Amino acid sequence: MNAPSSIQCLATRAMRGIEASHTGPHGLGQKSPDTSAIPLCTRHHRTGKDSYHKLGPRKFAELHNLDIPAIVLKLNAKLTMRVEAGWFVTYLEGQRYVLGHTDAGIRPAVREAIRLCSEVRMCGGRLI
Repeated sequence: MNAPSSIQCLATRAMRGIEASHTGPHGLGQKSPDTSAIPLCTRHHRTGKDSYHKLGPRKFAELHNLDIPAIVLKLNAKLTMRVEAGWFVTYLEGQRYVLGHTDAGIRPAVREAIRLCSEVRMCGGRLI
């Protein structure tokens, strides 16, 4: 499965050839759920000597200094928006963000929420 091009490989920050690397439990002939996926380039997902599939989850995470369970949680965090005193607001990582006034409508607030969510989840190309 190819991920959107704005997502970077967690190991190299590459933006091409990004795949969803499923990290959760699975049975024979079954893949783990999509909610367990992390973005990796082809080399770090399947084909390289230091790939997730060749090293396994623990060694891969240690080598690339990644907290995979924490990353999966962040990627699956649901964004909520609500109205407070005439303003659209959201809460991310325990912080309150004002997205825009209700007079401007919900579309600009949703665009700002999406931008903000991407910014909070990514820091310098690395998922935080």
